[in-house]
Amino acid sequence: MAKGGKILVAEDDAEARELLMLSLADGDYDLLQAADGIEALHLLRTEHPDLLITDIVMPRMDGYELVRKLRQDESMSSTPVIFCSASYHEREVREMARSLGVRSTLSKPYDLEIVRETVNAALATKPPAATGGPPALIEDGGAQERLSALVTFSRRVFGQTDPAVILESTCDAARDILLAQVAQLVIVSDDGSRQVTTSSGLSGEEMERLLSSRMYRDMVQSLESGGSALYPMSPDESVANDGAPQRGDFVSMLGVPIASVTKSYGYLCVLNRIGLPGFTEEDLAVARAIAAQVAVAYENALQHQALQDEIDRRAEMESEIRRLNQDLEKRVAERTAELEIANRELEAFSYSVAHDLRAPLRLIHAHVQMLREHKGPPGAREPTIHMEQIQRGAKEMSALIDGLLALSRVSHVEMRREPCSLDNLVKHAVDRVSQEAQGREIEWRLHPLPAASCDPELMQQVFANLIGNAVKYSRPRAKPVIEIGSGVVSESDTGTTAAPGERYIYVRDNGVGFDMRYARKLFGVFQRLHRQDEFEGTGIGLATVSRIVERHGGTIWAEASPGRGAEFRFTLRGMD
Repeated sequence: MAKGGKILVAEDDAEARELLMLSLADGDYDLLQAADGIEALHLLRTEHPDLLITDIVMPRMDGYELVRKLRQDESMSSTPVIFCSASYHEREVREMARSLGVRSTLSKPYDLEIVRETVNAALATKPPAATGGPPALIEDGGAQERLSALVTFSRRVFGQTDPAVILESTCDAARDILLAQVAQLVIVSDDGSRQVTTSSGLSGEEMERLLSSRMYRDMVQSLESGGSALYPMSPDESVANDGAPQRGDFVSMLGVPIASVTKSYGYLCVLNRIGLPGFTEEDLAVARAIAAQVAVAYENALQHQALQDEIDRRAEMESEIRRLNQDLEKRVAERTAELEIANRELEAFSYSVAHDLRAPLRLIHAHVQMLREHKGPPGAREPTIHMEQIQRGAKEMSALIDGLLALSRVSHVEMRREPCSLDNLVKHAVDRVSQEAQGREIEWRLHPLPAASCDPELMQQVFANLIGNAVKYSRPRAKPVIEIGSGVVSESDTGTTAAPGERYIYVRDNGVGFDMRYARKLFGVFQRLHRQDEFEGTGIGLATVSRIVERHGGTIWAEASPGRGAEFRFTLRGMD
């Protein structure tokens, strides 16, 4: 055991308790600590310390009640005690201490040197005899110190913007400043509901008994009517439910309304003056000062909260407006891009009407005219030739019109995006093209492709057109090779607007290729880089592919050289 003795520190404030423990740490003491009176009483009975240092205002059991029980127990009644309290309660605490046989007191904030001197003196002397009964009321209860405490409280609550924290701080401060066992603050809402904040040194059972008492109900009724209440309750008055056995545990109550100039918010009540028979008129004045301050602080906090809510609401609205504007700008940009594409297609269509569509018509017209002027014998070969040319022109016209209709459809059909396996789409397109190219030995190099979110029907057309073109333009090769795979855009890829690092799909062949000087014409309607008698086609397929890719948020471009084949690349938004 330590030579200096065993000391028990009972203090609910963790920082104050730690400071006391620290001030005694360099002494040869065996130190114990407790956070409330109940815990301290248990340690007193089991550890039998040589000295008790206790705060007055603590939860579950206050210091005054703790020492009263200690003095009633013969096994520990002679234990020296030091009372701790705020400086503005110093005079009251000294009188209370004398009534319980407590010789020494300490005032907060603690002076470490005074703490050590007081502890040494208390351990060296035996406690004086208790005078018995409650201490006498003190005329000068430290008014200046209380005023200082009120100023400190005012600064604390007026610097707070959280209503809940203000209510909790008020309860703690009211109980501490007024030396009450219980402080309760009740906010009554417009709908009649109650928000109750309590700071108590009582057990749950004692609180339940108190709140169900007739006297408490009478006080609440008075407070809710806007008045104040001061009850120096006599010990034989019942605090239990009407008709229940009487007990004299609670002897005083004080209550004041909480109201600003414009509104009543509720009430503050404190119960059981520690160490004295009742609350005083001075206590009532202090309680009114606390209530007035908390009313203004609480109202300010509510207004601040309402203002903050309004700021948050407006910020959310502004964010939503910005989002809508961005969405609108995006939609306008998309519609503008679609309109530009439509205009280009319209220009191409106008050109095709003037040239491409008229060419078959001129052919048909010329051969019909020749038929009309034909004067040869019946069964001659010449009319048959004219009829075949007319039929060929009609087929070309039909193919052109079908191509235009297909382009129009992919430009306006509603897209159905869904997760797709591009590998499956490629396989289907290869199988179909292979059937049409029977007799040709094509080397297919198919690499795994990433998954994508796309319209499967439209994407099938992309692969069908690109793979079909690769087969067609590699026809002059004895060993055609067609390769399909994926890659990543690099910094050196200057022929595209795709960003570096973006993944693309490619279809590559070793066919006739083309001159890159004319690459920009590839994706226009009826644009062809090879003569019709060399390679059949309408010049609409790549325009259709380009439109589908653009609708998927991607871009398409080509790389080629004459006689060395071509490679078409495209990106898609939503491709893994």
